[in-house]
Amino acid sequence: MKKAAILFCVLALTTWSALSQESDSPELTGPYLGQKPPGTVPEVFAPGIVSSEAHEFSSCFSPNGKEFYFSRRHPDLNETVVMVSTLFEGVWTEPVVAPFVKKQFSFEPWVTPDNKKLYFQSGVPIPGQTGPPMNVLYVEREGDGWGEATNPGPPFNPAQAMHISSTADGTIYTTDISGGMGSECLGIIRKVDGKYLKLEKLGPPLDKLKQSMHPYIAPDESYIIFGSRQPGQQFTNVLYFSYRKADGGWSEPKEINLGINAGLPFVTGDGKYLFFTSGEQGKSDIYWVSIRILDKLKPKK
Repeated sequence: MKKAAILFCVLALTTWSALSQESDSPELTGPYLGQKPPGTVPEVFAPGIVSSEAHEFSSCFSPNGKEFYFSRRHPDLNETVVMVSTLFEGVWTEPVVAPFVKKQFSFEPWVTPDNKKLYFQSGVPIPGQTGPPMNVLYVEREGDGWGEATNPGPPFNPAQAMHISSTADGTIYTTDISGGMGSECLGIIRKVDGKYLKLEKLGPPLDKLKQSMHPYIAPDESYIIFGSRQPGQQFTNVLYFSYRKADGGWSEPKEINLGINAGLPFVTGDGKYLFFTSGEQGKSDIYWVSIRILDKLKPKK
């Protein structure tokens, strides 16, 4: 597996280098795929590289900042798959289909804070499943690559959880889809004696909003960002921020004023940038903005 991962990186880097020479574009080096960091006004992330004419959404960096994962409706495969760009010998590779998904329907990647496990959503049915296939899978680090995709079983599957985020101690925050699509709410799966036993609804104040979903939880569990689907002539997605109070409860969620539709949040491992998805149904891009945009929403010291 280690040799396969290295070969994958080499092939991806070779392809990217060839494309760069043909287009006379510079190699991508430095943090964040070599992109100039934004201020407090959201900007499209890596236009023409990550955000393209295709449909891109739901992204994350590995905690060490050397891998970038995102979902794309791949025009050549006619399928939605997890893509990855890797920092290899100082240069970012061209985004390619992540090797662990085997070109199957997959999306919403998440790398755990310890960088040892990657969760993603999959349309691959679980044996014995009778409803629509919408399940959580994961892969574990093996050397320089990832192992085979694994079904974590209950309480994640079948079709119980969607969109994983996790704390440093392994607590899972997710979208509870156990009631079927349209009933989404925020859920938590705590680890007890090393095992995940039960999916619980977070409840108010976080679940007071209709169809709260797609949480990002800070590694220290000090704050949470999540999306809410707002009804109207056309559905819009809004991001909300809530912080952990001194008594252990959550503050009333406050809207993050981004000026555009926003969903599927992620905060970089260094805590500097908020990534999110914005656009129309079936045609969205990945955006980023300085985490300073949250300053007015945080508790006063």
